[in-house]
Amino acid sequence: MSTRVVSISRQVGTAGEEVAQAVASRLGFRYVDYQVIQEAAAEAGVSPETVSEAEHSPSLLTRILEALARNPAMPAAGWADPVPLATSPLYTSADYRRFLEDVIRDLAERGSCVIVGHAAQVILRERPDTVRVLVTGSPKFRARRIMAGMGVDEKEALKIIERTDTERLDYFRRFYDTGWLTPSTYDLCISTDRISPGQAADIILQFASLPRLSFS
Repeated sequence: MSTRVVSISRQVGTAGEEVAQAVASRLGFRYVDYQVIQEAAAEAGVSPETVSEAEHSPSLLTRILEALARNPAMPAAGWADPVPLATSPLYTSADYRRFLEDVIRDLAERGSCVIVGHAAQVILRERPDTVRVLVTGSPKFRARRIMAGMGVDEKEALKIIERTDTERLDYFRRFYDTGWLTPSTYDLCISTDRISPGQAADIILQFASLPRLSFS
């Protein structure tokens, strides 16, 4: 079966977004991340406050998907603060999280997309047409990227790494009872300590082109 979806989970400071954008560009797939889905949800009139109603409304889910289809452009290059999972209503609201899971599943059903984050590696684990990737790296090299990208010193960069790693580990343990960095959660784990985002994308594309083993 050919690859129709690539899910990319990444540690902060690994250039995971750049890797994902390169993969999406080369495959001609839609790029979907936190900001893209948040903007599409807002355009569709769905907020954390109204999602308990929206969760049961197929029309609102359709509107989000249509908004995503209307805005296929890549996000602007540059650094932004890591998403604070511990306080973000998109992740801590159970209703909103379930609704986003429905969006992820529908995006995967339509295919031809690269999904960054959103626990897609767990949500789509039963799909044989999905390649699940973890982009990782050592604190030393991750800190260097954060220092260059965000203009902070090494001490602050290491604090960002520790905070985001802890939040994501706790989030996956709490809501999905799984380890965020557990290798068996993924089909492919790549360290960007010594390779560029483009080289990491090359590896993912090569992996995605391989035939799948079937044990059925």
